[in-house]
Amino acid sequence: FDCAVNVQDIVVMVNMILDEDGEFAEDQLLAADLNGDDIINILDIVLVMNVILPDNLSRGTSTQEATLCYGSGKMQYTADGDIAGIQLEVIGDYTISENSLPAGWELEYNETTILLYSLDGSELSDKILFEYEGDLEIEESIAADWYGSDILVREIILPKEFSLERAYPNPFNPVTTIQYGLPVDAAVNIIVYDLQGRIAAELVSGMQTAGYYTLKWDASD
Repeated sequence: FDCAVNVQDIVVMVNMILDEDGEFAEDQLLAADLNGDDIINILDIVLVMNVILPDNLSRGTSTQEATLCYGSGKMQYTADGDIAGIQLEVIGDYTISENSLPAGWELEYNETTILLYSLDGSELSDKILFEYEGDLEIEESIAADWYGSDILVREIILPKEFSLERAYPNPFNPVTTIQYGLPVDAAVNIIVYDLQGRIAAELVSGMQTAGYYTLKWDASD
């Protein structure tokens, strides 16, 4: 309430989100809830940044979908547009060991909430947001762009190491299921050999993104 909208207001709002025991006046809380949804979160922070940043600043493209991938010590993201901020509600005993955000971005967190947001309108330059040690699980996530879009956010837990599970059922007739996991993007070849060492089938060949996969093999022919 100093008649100016600037980074000091952002600092107060971040404290409102991260300091659950903080004492804030009712008029402060009402003023911070810019979008009027009775919750103070990353969406309100981005709205304030939109007021602070000049109108002629390029804000990229709007976003409809975003994906967060984690579980291998790295928090990564992909999106179909430009992200202005992300809020994660998390559980687990973790420590952020490396901040991979570009200059102009801030990362603030406590035991249960992680905030990432742009202070200058710059874009995320790397799909890796940060690296962490310990156990971390996302319970809820919010992503914001500069246009107030309703963004669908998906979370994908990545395996910690390469894995290839036993085929099931085994024995089978004629269809079996194979599951495997990739902690990072990798070139994958899954080949079935017969008892004479000859190639019976090549099920996968090529680059695949990190994640869990399930495929079915029909050996009837």
